[in-house]
Formats: sequence, C-alpha cells, structure tokens
Amino acid sequence: MPAALPRSSQHFPTAEAPGLPRLRAVPHPDRYLDRAAFDTSTEADVPAPSTLTIQKLALYAFEALEGCRSVAQLGGWITREVATAIQERRAARTERRTLYRDARRIVACPGPAHIDRPLPHIVEATVVLYAEPRSRSVALRLEHNGTRWRATDLTVL
Repeated sequence: MPAALPRSSQHFPTAEAPGLPRLRAVPHPDRYLDRAAFDTSTEADVPAPSTLTIQKLALYAFEALEGCRSVAQLGGWITREVATAIQERRAARTERRTLYRDARRIVACPGPAHIDRPLPHIVEATVVLYAEPRSRSVALRLEHNGTRWRATDLTVL
C-alpha cells in the first residue's frame, strides 16, 4: 500500500477552462471622486466647476457615447455642436457593436480630474475613466458665459 503524500501549505494554480467567466475585483467607484490632481486657478478667477462636476460630466459623456444615457440629459452642460458630435460618434459606435454583435455594457469609474485655467473664463480638464478591459480619457473645455459653465469641446478617446 503506497504511503500518503505529506500535506503542503503551498497552493498550485489550476488550469482554467477557456471561455468560462471570471470574477475580477474592481476599484470602488467613489475612490477618486472629488479629487483634483492639478488645478491652476487663482482667487480672482470665476469659480471653476467642482472636480466632482467635471468627473461626472466626463462619465456621463462616456455613457452617452456607449448608449447607456441619453444625450439630452447633458443638454444643460454642453453646446449644440458638442451634442451633435456625440450623437454622430454614438451612431458609429452603435453600428460597430451591431456588426460585431458586441452586447457588452462597459461600466467606467472616473479618476482624478486634471484642471487648467488658460483664461479666467475657460477651464480645460482631463479625466481618465477606468473601465475593463481598457481605460479611456476624456478631454473637456468649459467656458463660462456669464451665468454658467458649458462644455464647448468634449472628446472621449
């Protein structure tokens, strides 16, 4: 009768079957909220929109491109030209997903906002959106028109 093998405290990885779903840990969504990585505003400038507002606007624009959110929900924060550009890119993405039969829903988590003030009434910001399997960056240009901030240029890369 063969002797039993001694127990070992080591763990050996097992081969996973290809194609089976795997669970992955994701960072908490509020991990980077309300954190500015870089802000060049001065005391005399018009108060800039909060970093939380910039992060949410970037996230909502990404969701509008992915088809999870209506572009009309961004209406108060973006100009008509930006809305048209988002709708055109959304149509192209929808067509691509239809052709490839890609039904995945991508959920993004915003990182810290990088804010720059080239002029007192202009804010340029970037936000990295962390999403599996890749991260995306959003570049925003907001202009103050006397009463409110509006995005005059918005690009999701």
